[in-house]
Amino acid sequence: MTMKFARMSVWLLCTLGFSASVSAQDSAPGLAAPTPGAIDNAFPAKAPYSPYVGRNFPTCPYFGDTHLHTSFSMDAGAFGARLTPSDAYTFAKGNEITASMGERVKLSRPLDFLVVADHSDGMGFCPLIFSGAPAIMADPQGRNWNEMVHNGQGAAAAIDIIVSFSNGKISKAIMPLPGTTMFLQERAYTSPIWYTP
Repeated sequence: MTMKFARMSVWLLCTLGFSASVSAQDSAPGLAAPTPGAIDNAFPAKAPYSPYVGRNFPTCPYFGDTHLHTSFSMDAGAFGARLTPSDAYTFAKGNEITASMGERVKLSRPLDFLVVADHSDGMGFCPLIFSGAPAIMADPQGRNWNEMVHNGQGAAAAIDIIVSFSNGKISKAIMPLPGTTMFLQERAYTSPIWYTP
């Protein structure tokens, strides 16, 4: 249908339909008959140069996650997260992974972006506890948390770890602080790029 024919059809329908109803009921509520100028404005003679003129909605939204914690963050790891940053990015790209609870999972479509926002304090501490790293198992506090996690008391271990960390009462022998052996072990575990023997 050409633009000229469309304009003429709308004008005829509006003029005939509205004039018939107005002449039948001069005081009827409703819309007034459109003027020929209003119809011309509804169908401009020339299409705009840009197809986006007049759009007031996003045409390309992005979907993702701006704040994700993995097992490397002390709080998330203590409460059961077992995935690494690498696992998180693999999942975000639309690949299938095994979730922390053992189920196979996959997104219906990949994310457009992902921000892994793991905490810097104690980064990688929880994977060392879960795996039973030698230095962790040699320390009574670390061994206790490892046993709690493996005996189904993960939530209690998580609270104890967080409270101990908040109060500065994690054994210095197992806390990965710069300059300590645990810091180097933790860095070797979390990212081989950071570790330089």
